[in-house]
Amino acid sequence: MDCVFCAIANDRLPAHRIFEDEQFIVLLDIFPLRPAHVLIVSRQHAPLLRDLCPVARDRLLPLAERIAAAMRASGYAAPGINFLINDGPSANQHVPHLHLHLIPRRAGDLLSLIWRVPTRFLPFGRKRLERSLHEQAQRLRAALESELAHV
Repeated sequence: MDCVFCAIANDRLPAHRIFEDEQFIVLLDIFPLRPAHVLIVSRQHAPLLRDLCPVARDRLLPLAERIAAAMRASGYAAPGINFLINDGPSANQHVPHLHLHLIPRRAGDLLSLIWRVPTRFLPFGRKRLERSLHEQAQRLRAALESELAHV
């Protein structure tokens, strides 16, 4: 059995996809810390950043910048974004497959973010969250299409 991100990359598991190309899939985190919490997932099964092929490694941050621009344009991340790679189990990497988190932030959201860290895996409100993720994905895809049209 391969990992959850490999299964998503091979269309064996559903995901709220925002964008994909030959190197990466961009999707919403199903246990988000904040609305529009995005993951950029390597198609290559690379547990750590050092395992990622050089071509993909060189494309990761430019893609992250494009996704961040779409997040800002959609209104989810106007004030700020955390870019986060948990590189290894000791760094809190839950899935041993390279992925970059883009977490929208707003001034004064630290307490809600701290509360969300230990509670995000609880099953409460999953149906409402799924509807919200669907809406977020649509909004982010539209913003990304608009951003790409201007490039």
